[in-house]
Amino acid sequence: MRAVARVTLRGVSKRFGNVAAVRELSLDVQDREFLVLLGPSGCGKSTALRLIAGLETPSAGEIFIGDRPVQGLSPKDRDVAMVFQNYALYPHMTVRDNMGFSLKLKRAPTAEIEKRVRAASSVLGLDALLDRLPRHLSGGQRQRVAMGRAIVRDP
Repeated sequence: MRAVARVTLRGVSKRFGNVAAVRELSLDVQDREFLVLLGPSGCGKSTALRLIAGLETPSAGEIFIGDRPVQGLSPKDRDVAMVFQNYALYPHMTVRDNMGFSLKLKRAPTAEIEKRVRAASSVLGLDALLDRLPRHLSGGQRQRVAMGRAIVRDP
């Protein structure tokens, strides 16, 4: 297993017009450290994660992944995976295809895609569901598929 990069935010702020969604957030998440962002609705948790992933641009401050500043890098170049609260699964794709889709886009070999999907599905208890469509899954199963999709990328 490869090392996970340190994530550092220095004085990061994000404004949407007159609304400050994130105010001067500074944090340093060490390699392999587990961090939980906890707070009331609207306090900036999701915005902070979207800033790290590159889905939002900071109004101020700096973001580093490892020693590399990532401002200006597109989300795909940051090698970060996210699991959205609403799952964001493709309804016309099976569990297998949803989980392997990002690897397919990267033109990974079919055998490698299948190997990674099988490994993630085994850990998440999804082996028996690989040929089902999302509409035939429970909410918890959909959440696990979304997690599996992030895991197979090995971000």
